[in-house]
Amino acid sequence: MCIPSRYVQWLVFSLKSMSVKYYTHFLLQETKPKGLSEFRGVVEVSRNMRRGDMKEAASVLARNFECESRDIKVLQWSRLH
Repeated sequence: MCIPSRYVQWLVFSLKSMSVKYYTHFLLQETKPKGLSEFRGVVEVSRNMRRGDMKEAASVLARNFECESRDIKVLQWSRLH
């Protein structure tokens, strides 16, 4: 069976553009009002992340919350299947 190259290119692009879901539990040090906020839930990331890399997870969350990654303490980050 011959598959047109355009289809293969589209398929590869489609697979690369899929998001990966992670369950997370983290604390956010807020400035206003000052204090800690706790978050739990599912986040979608546009790429696969290294297992156990809490620093990278904090960086992703910080971009979303428009804060510094040092303000985030990741307690749990695990990929969903």
